[in-house]
Amino acid sequence: MTVILMLCMIVTFLAADHFVQKAREARALRAVRERALPAGPPAGVWLAPNHTWVKEEKECVLVGVDEFIARIAGAVESVMLPDAGAHVSPANPAFALAHGARHLRFASPVKGRILEVNRGLMGNPSLARLDPYGGGWLLKIAPEHRQASAGGFTGESARAWLGSQVAAAREFLTGAAGVPAFASLPDGGELADGALLHCDAAVWREFESRFATIDVPVPVEK
Repeated sequence: MTVILMLCMIVTFLAADHFVQKAREARALRAVRERALPAGPPAGVWLAPNHTWVKEEKECVLVGVDEFIARIAGAVESVMLPDAGAHVSPANPAFALAHGARHLRFASPVKGRILEVNRGLMGNPSLARLDPYGGGWLLKIAPEHRQASAGGFTGESARAWLGSQVAAAREFLTGAAGVPAFASLPDGGELADGALLHCDAAVWREFESRFATIDVPVPVEK
């Protein structure tokens, strides 16, 4: 009888331990899935189609790159910024993130004059990755039009759009470069930090064309 009782206790203990381990694994998987999903921009920040963001302030707007670019570009070596006083527009590249000879160029999502650039990024480019919507801002611009953020993404629409961009980038990188840039998760895969660092310059150029470009209508001459 004692032996049977001991066996029952052992079986009960093993069963309880099994369920505890399963619960821990489920919580860990949920945590990984949550990290895989873009958090989206904070309140008051709009995302442009080229993965730059805009935040309107009293007399100007701040511009930077979003979390999608910050994660996929990873630990870039330098940030190339224009000079204060220069005029920028969605039609022309204004700044770039670079790693060696590879770079991603971005146009400003608003048209206007640069009041200030974030010089802190010159000595510490990792700010654009670690704090993309805060200390990693790039340009402070006096816009020509006050409603500078019209047509962008914000709130839940921004988060949904970023999620679709993660899926599109996963497909692009796997097909274009064969890079295992994403973990295989049920929700479509986690965007790995520095995925582009495994790619050559040609892939960077194609990625820029697909993900970091604003389509600007060409005026028709009459």
